[in-house]
Amino acid sequence: MPAPTVDVGSSATGLSVDREMAQRVPIAIPTGKGAANRSFEAIAEATPGARNDTYGTSIAGTTSPENKYYVDGLSVNDPGFGLNGTGLSVEFLEEVRIEAGGYMPEHGRSTGGVINAVTKSGSNQFHGNVWAYYTPGQLEGRREIARREGDAIVTERNLNWIGDAGFDLGGRLIKDKLWFYGGVSIARTVYDLTSSWNRVALDPQGNALIDPETKFTVTERIAGTTQRFKAQGTTVQAIGKLTYSPNKRNTLELLAIYAPSLSGGNGTYGMNAQTGQPEVLNLVGDYGALARKYRDNATDLQFKWNWRDDEGKWNFDTILGWHHQLNQRNAVDGSRVGDTTGLAGTPSVIYRQTNNFYGADGSLLEPGMPGYREVHSLTDLTPLPAGAPAGACDPMMYGYTDPTTMDAQTRSVVCPIRQWTAGGPGLLYDRRLDRLQAREIVTRLARGAGHHVIKFGVDFEYTQYNSNRGYSGNQIYRESTNGTNFADFRMYSFLNGPDEANVIRNLNWNVMSTTIGGFIQDSWSIMDKVTLNAGLRYDAQHLFSGDRTLAMALPNQFSPRVGLIWDPTYSGKAKLFVNYARFYQSVPLNLADRAGTGEPGLQSFHNAVGPGACSDPLAPGANEPGGACTTDANRLLIGGPADPDQRWALASAGKTPIDPRLKPQSSDEIVAGGEYEIITDTRLGLQYTHRWLHRAIEDMSRDEAATYFIGNPGYGIAKDFPKAKRVYDAATLFIEKRFAKHWMITGSYTLSWLRGNLAGLFRPETGQLDPNTTSDFDLISLLENRSGYLPGDTRHSFKIFAAGEIVLGNGQFLRLGGAFRARSGGPTNFLASHVLYGFDESFILPRGTGERLPWNFSIDPTIGYTKILRKDLRLTISMDVFNVANFQQVLAIDERYTFDEVNPIKGGTSADLANATTTDGSPITVNPNFGNPTLYQQPRQFRFGVRLSF
Repeated sequence: MPAPTVDVGSSATGLSVDREMAQRVPIAIPTGKGAANRSFEAIAEATPGARNDTYGTSIAGTTSPENKYYVDGLSVNDPGFGLNGTGLSVEFLEEVRIEAGGYMPEHGRSTGGVINAVTKSGSNQFHGNVWAYYTPGQLEGRREIARREGDAIVTERNLNWIGDAGFDLGGRLIKDKLWFYGGVSIARTVYDLTSSWNRVALDPQGNALIDPETKFTVTERIAGTTQRFKAQGTTVQAIGKLTYSPNKRNTLELLAIYAPSLSGGNGTYGMNAQTGQPEVLNLVGDYGALARKYRDNATDLQFKWNWRDDEGKWNFDTILGWHHQLNQRNAVDGSRVGDTTGLAGTPSVIYRQTNNFYGADGSLLEPGMPGYREVHSLTDLTPLPAGAPAGACDPMMYGYTDPTTMDAQTRSVVCPIRQWTAGGPGLLYDRRLDRLQAREIVTRLARGAGHHVIKFGVDFEYTQYNSNRGYSGNQIYRESTNGTNFADFRMYSFLNGPDEANVIRNLNWNVMSTTIGGFIQDSWSIMDKVTLNAGLRYDAQHLFSGDRTLAMALPNQFSPRVGLIWDPTYSGKAKLFVNYARFYQSVPLNLADRAGTGEPGLQSFHNAVGPGACSDPLAPGANEPGGACTTDANRLLIGGPADPDQRWALASAGKTPIDPRLKPQSSDEIVAGGEYEIITDTRLGLQYTHRWLHRAIEDMSRDEAATYFIGNPGYGIAKDFPKAKRVYDAATLFIEKRFAKHWMITGSYTLSWLRGNLAGLFRPETGQLDPNTTSDFDLISLLENRSGYLPGDTRHSFKIFAAGEIVLGNGQFLRLGGAFRARSGGPTNFLASHVLYGFDESFILPRGTGERLPWNFSIDPTIGYTKILRKDLRLTISMDVFNVANFQQVLAIDERYTFDEVNPIKGGTSADLANATTTDGSPITVNPNFGNPTLYQQPRQFRFGVRLSF
């Protein structure tokens, strides 16, 4: 029996995507996360107010790790980071239910949305599908390339192909008793990465040519330097399900899912499973330093038992489940974390020297004068490709007129490179994660001054995270922008005594958490006129460190929820509703692993100038005992006269102290709205959401990273820090018609605001995924200017999804439909580097005060043809066209105002930038690419599909 068009018993907001909508409407964009197999998370973006973020789908102003992900009620969140751990294909699903807000206490441990994938089941009738989908890169529209000033390497990323194929089958083993369902799919993604060397183009007078429109230095490609690589990954998914009903009271179900993924190696680059994108965008480094081999597996097992009485008044649901993940990142030569040979035994080095053409007094410098500095020449860091003309990048003097200052400079580097990574691959890891869960839910139907649907239940979760990680060659070196030293940018280490460092090759921690919760709720239809939904949820989470001691206790998570719904028609045709809810976040185990157990780190600075200096950490013998980059003779003195440590500084420490009165991270929400069934199966609605962060959990430092502590910013021991804020306001107008009488439509317009100083469980500006330990509150020197419009602040968003079919006769149908999306641009920033934290950590000016990004539009039509070959056998072929108009609007710009270390200018404006200086008082070198596009819309793409259903 279909659900009512207007659910007068619920105040929840969101969207339900059934099998018809998932197959008929092009929702999952081919190059997004989970696009290859069209995962259930990818189609959640269709929800009003939802948008794609770096790691998945953001709902109601939150970040994707804050969502709760279920498959048939089994939690599949990554225990370490909160992401979706099992991106099951929509081909195996009956429905995807996305609850964006207003949901009842039955759902908890999420400050975002709740996304539940409902798998298909067997029946007395045999049914199945065979399918294949293919998106060829050769048919892509013209792709706009993000041009960069000042780099000799240009990389073009183009889709080679994306596709998936598979089958599923369901039916009976014993009629009316035992049914089965199963399926297998394989998905593959391949990108082409083409890099070429370029040199500065000169006019006959020996002056660099400047493009009058872009203000970029004109470059010319060097013949014989083009190199071609691939980034590719393969995912297999297998699902099996048994359903047994020995009698009308009992139903038992067993579900199993296995989904392994492999990518990278053998001369190719890998795919980042957390983002769904190639691991590199620009090939500015050696292959061994930029590329890794990835293995990402997910395994799920679940047993469900449903018991109901003969009168239908009592219903018991028992669920036992296990979710397991294996995530490995190894060097491309096969060496692994902890190995002392191969690439895993080679340190990673980041070269990043910048230009300097001005003295401290602002005077123009000439080559050879003290303080004059140019970026590295590419051939200083890597050999010229064999096919290139000899001497193509040799230095030569040429004139350059700065298009900003109009100063006439003299330069010599014709193949400049602003950043280059060499050596080993940096961070390597082997992660194993488990989530064991048990749940009992009881439903009771009762009468008393109306009708009651009473639910109560308890559930328990045990999660475990075993993390073995380390840096190749023990560390990452990073060159200073002035080229005078190399810092131990990342290195696991601690001090045995004054200036006596002990370097750790790898850390291996095994942390765990337990969560127990319960809820009670009543949906009370008062005299069948007004419905009151009220309930309370309680959760208590305890996190344990690697030594099995209690690291963090988060009890007393009381979540009240109350909603009131009134049907003014008294006939189920309309509703007016209001709802209040508190939501608590389940803390991922990454916090217990890094902060609760400890991640000790030191930093020293190696002199890079003069005889015997650490001028190149990759030089032979430089990292051997007593070598140029290990001897104390080359370590700069950084401690004060009275400090016991003169050459070493703490960058991170062991266990992080935790506020004994720490409160769980939580948010509050008020939603209100109304809906009306305007025609049969079609509802029109208007709703308003106000959601705000109540408390956050973050790590903080009062002594510039020497020591840290964890608390609630603005409360308890962190009361001298600013309170964490995130406020989301949104008004949504929507229309929805289910597929009936050969057509369907879902459309929405959302007007929203998102402001605060904390985006959520990851930092969109840098991509840092460290739930509850991001850098947002870490250092006193970085706290200024963090409040403002957050990256997810999208003022206007339009979405329309529609599908229909025309009956042609003789068992033939023409299928038509499509999607339309339009979204206004988000805010941008003025960012700088920080001496301890690196690029893009300092907000020079207040957050979100940069120029807003432009609107972007996408029109995605679909056409298909269905032929009924015989009873219960039909063939469908389809073609989806994404971004048919080939809009190439800017989606992101370079927000890095400078590579230099610069402290925030409190409450500053763009007028203050002219007088800004680095932390050592030197003039700022402005990034010539600041404000230039870094990402455009995906070009027009075609996806062809064929399906045989029986």
